[in-house]
Amino acid sequence: MSRILVTGSEGFIGKAAVIALEAAGHEVATLDLQLGESPRKHYVGDIRTLDLESIFDQIKPDAVVHLAAQVIVTDSFVDPIHDLEVNALGTLKLIQASIKSGCRNFCYIHSGGAVYDSDAALPLTEKSPERPVSPYGLTKKIGEGYVQVLSEVAGSFWSSLAYSNVYGPVITHGRGVIFEFWNALSEGEPATIFGKDVTRDFLYIDDAVRAIVLAVAKPTNKRINISSGTEINLFDLYQLISKQLKIEIVPKFELARAGEILRSCLSNIEAQKTLGWSPEISLEKGIELCIPGYEVKNGI
Repeated sequence: MSRILVTGSEGFIGKAAVIALEAAGHEVATLDLQLGESPRKHYVGDIRTLDLESIFDQIKPDAVVHLAAQVIVTDSFVDPIHDLEVNALGTLKLIQASIKSGCRNFCYIHSGGAVYDSDAALPLTEKSPERPVSPYGLTKKIGEGYVQVLSEVAGSFWSSLAYSNVYGPVITHGRGVIFEFWNALSEGEPATIFGKDVTRDFLYIDDAVRAIVLAVAKPTNKRINISSGTEINLFDLYQLISKQLKIEIVPKFELARAGEILRSCLSNIEAQKTLGWSPEISLEKGIELCIPGYEVKNGI
């Protein structure tokens, strides 16, 4: 059993990661801007301003799973300085405190969809060209750089898990394109598809957190893509959700949002080789699991 600190623990992936790590037998402490919902040791605050060294002295973690981040691409354009402070400088503070405390295992949760050059050949591998097109993608790349450089200088283990688009039960997730499509259709309204040619690679939450458990046990010391390896057009995704709900409404189409890449699909071959990980839940099965149905949304 290891003692693990999870930052961003009250977020969608964070909550699932905590449950998965505890199920694997680890003792978990948590840190987030929000109050915790369980009796485990929990610290409330901002990684930019908290006394992280004191927290590490109290917890003495064997590993850190770093999920705390500013994750909204459009917000990163509105306030890129805030984005930089949280995603880059916040990560820098955390990895420094981790190394100083003697912790030798740091797992950084990256965004594979935001860091690569989407004009490169798909599926994108860990060796594909990088070209962030948003402050968010840029700051996540910088954060990863701090983790890699400082860990290697200190002789510490590290991992960077570059996720594709993680999704899960829409009631608890409450954001993302799958939630947006479900929400509109359940209200009897046409959903808006931003970019008729936009594609994404969707990864179910259970598969996503299983990779975290594996990386904590076996650090990769490099970036690993964690993805379904399957590309789907947003209109085809919309049709899957429409079929699940048994509701047919013609969607609206708008231009793709600024800063959003047009196509995304990540190769997971390296994850199979290095971690022994591969996705177990198909998109079709995931949609069945995460869409509650019209009657639940409307309380029927």
